[in-house]
Amino acid sequence: MPIYRKNKRPKATASYEVLNNNVDYGTRRIEQLPRPYSCQVTPYRELDFSERTKRAAQAVVPFFLGPCKAIFIGDVAIGKTSLVNRFCHEAFDGDYTATIGLDFEVERFQILNQAYTLQIWDTAGHERFKCIAQSYYRNANVIVIAFDMTRPESLLNGKRWLDEALRLNQGPVLKFLVGTKKDLLSDQALCDIELEAIKMAYDINAEYWPVSARTGENVTKFFRRLTALAFDHGVQRAMETNDSLLQPPGNSLLNLYFLRKEKKEKKFLKCFTCTIN
Repeated sequence: MPIYRKNKRPKATASYEVLNNNVDYGTRRIEQLPRPYSCQVTPYRELDFSERTKRAAQAVVPFFLGPCKAIFIGDVAIGKTSLVNRFCHEAFDGDYTATIGLDFEVERFQILNQAYTLQIWDTAGHERFKCIAQSYYRNANVIVIAFDMTRPESLLNGKRWLDEALRLNQGPVLKFLVGTKKDLLSDQALCDIELEAIKMAYDINAEYWPVSARTGENVTKFFRRLTALAFDHGVQRAMETNDSLLQPPGNSLLNLYFLRKEKKEKKFLKCFTCTIN
């Protein structure tokens, strides 16, 4: 959504003007499941949204699916904040200060014409803030393990970060291994680090993406892929467990149509039998 700020001109009521934040909000509309960076390095091999998700999205009544909580974890100064800001604000600053505790962003999507919200939890990578950051790990739908492609040790530390996050998330989660600062590597260095990253992606059962916040390479593609997969998996889990998926709360996907149909028929019957002329 556009970013607003108050005008400096004194008025009785506050007015706002739109800032030109250069974000292409057309990228927030998804009609087909985006492709992975490599079909060989992903455990999520669906070619498109599941038939169950498509049928739910084509329902006459729009449904409400809870927001996707995506946590970004990894060492300090590896580019997590730069990656998030590049996507959310189309901005890059090579002189970010270290995140203290947590940064939080919200992005709204239209997937198969249904509203869906992505919550981005950018956690601190510094050891002294680890206890604070871990308090935000719970109830994650997506775990993004980020590493600096110019620092191989940050890739090795990724497994430890993932283990800590999984201890606080017992249910199924989507996992992504994301290498940042791709633009800083030579072709040979990129090839070498990608071999190690692909091996780890296989080991932790995650989808691999190399990105560059500076140039924007693969950033939008990665976030669109993450959000679309979370949407698809979220709809399927809700239907399998018959959880509340549609508005109003408490109505499941299986019975919403019949509840509304019954309500409509009762209203019609009441009007038909009304004695008021």
